[in-house]
Amino acid sequence: MSSAYVIAALLEKLNNADSDFRYMAMADLSTELQKDSVSFDEVTEKKIVAAIIRSLDDKNGEVQNLAVKTLAPLVRKSREQNIQEIVDQLCNLLVQKKDELKDIAAIGLKTVVLEVPVNSQVSKNVVKRLVPKLIALLSNSNAVQLDTIDILSDVLIRFGGILTEATNAADPTKPASSLIRQIQDVLFPYLSNPRPAIRKRAVAAFGNLVVHTSDELFDALIRKCVTEMGEKEGAEDFDRLKTFVGLVATLARYSSRRLGKYIEQLLPLLSQYVAHDDDELREACFQTFEAFVLRCPTEITPFLPSITSLSLEYMTHDPNYDDGEDDEEMETEGDEDEDDEMDEDEDEDDDEGGYSDDEDMSWKVRRSSVKALASIISTRNELVASFFDNIAPTLVKRFKEREESVRVEILNTFTSLIRQVGATSSGITLKKKGAKAALTADDPTLLLQKLVTRLSKNLSKELNGKSVQTRQSGFVLLKELVSVLHGGLDDTIALFVASIEASLASGNTSSSGKGPKPINNLNLKIEVLEFLKVALTLHNADVFTKHFAKLVPPVLAAINGKFYKVTSDALVVAVELVKAIRPIPAVEASLDTMEVTVPAPKAPKAGEHILNIYKAVLDRVKVADLDIEVKERSIIALSTLIAQTNDFLPASEITATVLPLLVERLRNELTRLVSVRAFKTICDSPLVGIHDGALDFSALIDSSIAPDLASFLRKANRQLRLTTLTTLAALFTKFGSKLSPATADLTLNEVQPVIAEADMNLFPLTLELIAVILSVENDSIKQAALLVAKASVANNIVNVIVQAPHLAVSGSHGSAALVQFWGTIVRIGGEPVFNEMVQLLVKVVDGGAVVSKQSYRPVAQSIGALIVEAKAMGSLNQYVSQLAGTGSNENHLYLSLNIVGVVGRSIDLSTSHPNLPATLLNLFAHESEEIKHAAAFALGNIALGNLDHYMPIIIQTLREGGKRRYLVLVSLKEVIARSSSTGLKGSNTVSALAPFAKDLWALLFESTEQAKEEATRNVIAECLGKLSMSNPQVYLPELVTGLKSNSAAVRATIVMAIRYTFTDVHSAASAVFDEALSGVIVEFLRLLTDSDLNVRHIALATLNSAAHNKPYLITESLGELLPLLYQETIVKEELIHIVVMGPFKHKVDDGLDARKSAYECMHTLLERCLARIEIFAFLDRVVAGLGDAAQEIKMLNHTILQRVVTLSPAALLSRLDAMVPVLKEALSAVPKANAVKQEIEKVNELVRSAIRAVLVVGKGLLASTAASEGGVIGGGSCPVFDEFFKEITAPGHALAEVVKSVSVEVDAQPSSRSNAMDLS
Repeated sequence: MSSAYVIAALLEKLNNADSDFRYMAMADLSTELQKDSVSFDEVTEKKIVAAIIRSLDDKNGEVQNLAVKTLAPLVRKSREQNIQEIVDQLCNLLVQKKDELKDIAAIGLKTVVLEVPVNSQVSKNVVKRLVPKLIALLSNSNAVQLDTIDILSDVLIRFGGILTEATNAADPTKPASSLIRQIQDVLFPYLSNPRPAIRKRAVAAFGNLVVHTSDELFDALIRKCVTEMGEKEGAEDFDRLKTFVGLVATLARYSSRRLGKYIEQLLPLLSQYVAHDDDELREACFQTFEAFVLRCPTEITPFLPSITSLSLEYMTHDPNYDDGEDDEEMETEGDEDEDDEMDEDEDEDDDEGGYSDDEDMSWKVRRSSVKALASIISTRNELVASFFDNIAPTLVKRFKEREESVRVEILNTFTSLIRQVGATSSGITLKKKGAKAALTADDPTLLLQKLVTRLSKNLSKELNGKSVQTRQSGFVLLKELVSVLHGGLDDTIALFVASIEASLASGNTSSSGKGPKPINNLNLKIEVLEFLKVALTLHNADVFTKHFAKLVPPVLAAINGKFYKVTSDALVVAVELVKAIRPIPAVEASLDTMEVTVPAPKAPKAGEHILNIYKAVLDRVKVADLDIEVKERSIIALSTLIAQTNDFLPASEITATVLPLLVERLRNELTRLVSVRAFKTICDSPLVGIHDGALDFSALIDSSIAPDLASFLRKANRQLRLTTLTTLAALFTKFGSKLSPATADLTLNEVQPVIAEADMNLFPLTLELIAVILSVENDSIKQAALLVAKASVANNIVNVIVQAPHLAVSGSHGSAALVQFWGTIVRIGGEPVFNEMVQLLVKVVDGGAVVSKQSYRPVAQSIGALIVEAKAMGSLNQYVSQLAGTGSNENHLYLSLNIVGVVGRSIDLSTSHPNLPATLLNLFAHESEEIKHAAAFALGNIALGNLDHYMPIIIQTLREGGKRRYLVLVSLKEVIARSSSTGLKGSNTVSALAPFAKDLWALLFESTEQAKEEATRNVIAECLGKLSMSNPQVYLPELVTGLKSNSAAVRATIVMAIRYTFTDVHSAASAVFDEALSGVIVEFLRLLTDSDLNVRHIALATLNSAAHNKPYLITESLGELLPLLYQETIVKEELIHIVVMGPFKHKVDDGLDARKSAYECMHTLLERCLARIEIFAFLDRVVAGLGDAAQEIKMLNHTILQRVVTLSPAALLSRLDAMVPVLKEALSAVPKANAVKQEIEKVNELVRSAIRAVLVVGKGLLASTAASEGGVIGGGSCPVFDEFFKEITAPGHALAEVVKSVSVEVDAQPSSRSNAMDLS
């Protein structure tokens, strides 16, 4: 049956006298309209429209309801003229006398508004006809005012942009702005309507309207609002005055930029209104303060002290209740009986619901004042220290608030303060390693620490109450406190033990009559367990020694609970409990130190607690059908028990039951990875091994564990293979002497394919495992392993380092593992193996195959390691002789130079080869650039073997200058670059250079002025930087003096020299240098204002490096440096010029690289120095960057935006509305018609980057709001962004497929707010 026939039949039935027939026909018609395949001609469409409109006035209510629902699919399929007909008819129904029909029409209009597509010609025409009708309805006192205002709000939300573009349909000669003016004029009287519901809807409508009004109309609205507020105050009409105050708050949220200039006029009025004895008016005033703080941060700054003062005053506003706040007993410790009595009194109050008065609205004032404080705390990280003068003590004092919702808000606000302290500390107190930096008296962390005692006492009393929300918020606060202070509850943890017990109580736990009442709530249990996990981790084990008897039983009950999340978190706590009951000092296992003395536990009944935990955990591991998270964490807990306490556990059960059970879990794909890590944990324990009294399971390793682990090396899971390699190395380290040769042989055979994969992370671990197997104290294994290593392993390694030389780059993990392998194989095999391995490596050069020069470095490193280990000076002589030979092959010469450098670094060659320096200097004139650099490398490295002999030669050659200057500088750089904290035979190489430093310094400065090439200046800068660290008191002033040089090249070299000092963060020399540099670093960074663009660019890179590596050096100077940095983010027109290329003109921006560096520096400062950044000025530059013409700048700011929403979501809200237009612009980017593939890809990349930023911000704000429970983001979200977010995430959006793809990527990224256990 065709759809046309079906619809015709249904239309006929809609006229049937039987209401059941009409209902069924309407239901079937709705179903038909929802089918994508259904289409109909214009005549039929008009009949459908007429029938549905007629059905809206049906006598049967169910038919009416179904007709309204059918409007949605009808509008989606209707032509424009029919949609307009529907709108006209619905508007007519709105003025009918029947209330029921008015309601139906209102619902129908809302449906139409929601279904009309936004960016279409239909929407423009519909809006032009609908809005004048709505204005007319609002002017008609008989119309449905409430619903009409709602409909108008929906129109403004979805089609407000159209109103600013379209003409007035009622009078096409008038611009659309007159419609907006009419809307404003017709809505304003409703702000004084007698019905509160209508006033509330009118305020919301104004919020949606002002987004689209002109500045002139906005200013007029503010003036009328101020006038009305004055009149309402004079008439003491506080109810309507509250409405206008709420309007001001709404305008701040929707148009903060324009409202900001009126803050100075509005704030005194609001402060004045707070004094009136009307609690709801006070609440509205504080909500407006909150909106001002969040949305107008710059303009509100001068008024923050007065807002803070008012908020603190009214936070205690409770005129109908005397809580004895002035009683000094609250500040002193009462005896235990008195505290118990107070607890019982509080419980009685809880039972009675506290003080109750239906007319008492003072709690709303207290809550709104606390939220105003929360907004200040969450956005003003630069004022954190000052918050401890008045805000923090008052909040702590008010923990006893009688109204639960206010009490929870106070706790959340203090939690927000603690988080701000944490963010501040992460930037300010990044300490210098190797030096002790004392906290200043105004350090927020220290100020918070001083409050802990009073905070703990007040909070513990509230945690003993019956309120679930209070307990939950209290434990969240404690968790944040412990995290920020890295402990801090050493003296007060006892106050919370009872509430921990009661909060972890099971459902059948009964109260004993004293202490806190047990509460069985899953969310509360999770928060308590999270707190325990952090507290046990960050406190010394002795803090909990007296409390294990009370803590262990409830944790065990949670492990045996039914809800998987509680069980999972309880298992994590059990791990930390075991570590606290039986702490074991961290000892690195080695072949020389297999036995470690483990102290006995100090806790009373430690053995009993350990056994109880062991039984509970073992029962969980035995259960097969558990949630995967519970399975993993139960295995981790069991392995921790064996590692920490196996001497307290039944030995027979461990070997006969527990370890085979872990082997069984090892063979299960779901628990395989965590089981491998479990065996690694067990092997690392000093209680495990082959020494007396230790747990020895070598037989199980031979029979089951090692074969299973070896087989995992063939799996595709990379993380599994990485973990397996480290676990096998631990097994052979502990039990290698008792394992069978077959196990070693099996392992060596399985690791060889892993070597061939040339994976940067797998390669070094594989070499370390082979070296461990070769080193075990078992001759049969050694010999078997040596045979395999010679026969195949060594050949595989050589092939890999030749094909993938990046695996063994000097200084990398792969390089160290490679040296370890060659040293071990020679040490075990002696001279025959040495000769065999050298021949194998030399074949790389002699084999005839084409090998890149990069591959020669790891080969030379390998041969050098073999020579150093075997002390084979005869072999070295062959390579040295090739350096002087005139007929040497270039490849042989290059290899020999690198070998000599590697060996000379460890062995003094000055006596055995006295002519070697001259030979190397002669090679500086070689025609090959690669040979020249290899000779410079060799000279620098042999100098490390005997600085006293070789440094005078290098200095003299440098003094001679000429063409060899650059290569000598490279040699010198090799000497200095390899001078880490322990460079020269255990001493400090930089200190060993001290006798030559004066001459070197003078020569380097002389070379700086003469150097014309940037590469030469870079080498000089590194040398200057490292040398200045040897004697900062002498050399830093000289560098500062050099900043005044007229040469831009000299200034650039000096500031670059400072940048090279930032990479050394561990040595004692670095700590001394930092002390000297901290006073003058700003002198170097002031080159951000240098006239030379290149100098500014290098200064930006230096500031970025300082922020990344040593932020403590610049935190005090950021007030001066940030404005200079922001200046570099501005597009400079004088640096933009047009380049003519034939018929084409190309615009070139010479300032782009500096601008990009400036934004990269801003990103680093955001991560490292957030506490010292004025975040609102920072966000202004981000807004500018989002609108930059350069794509890379836009994408960089998209990344910054994603970090801001995590680090400072409340501050972001104040600038988010300004970011929406530039984000929309990025999303609308399209490639040119003649664009090539690369250009299309760049545009697509920009669009994806913008979408990712929008999704991360949108989801991040939702997460922040949920986490704060209204406390941190209390001013509401950003309406403009909210609508934009809904628009691009809507299924029908033009970029819906791209949004869906990017959303999957965003969801897959780990959240920075996650507290999930790290299973690694």
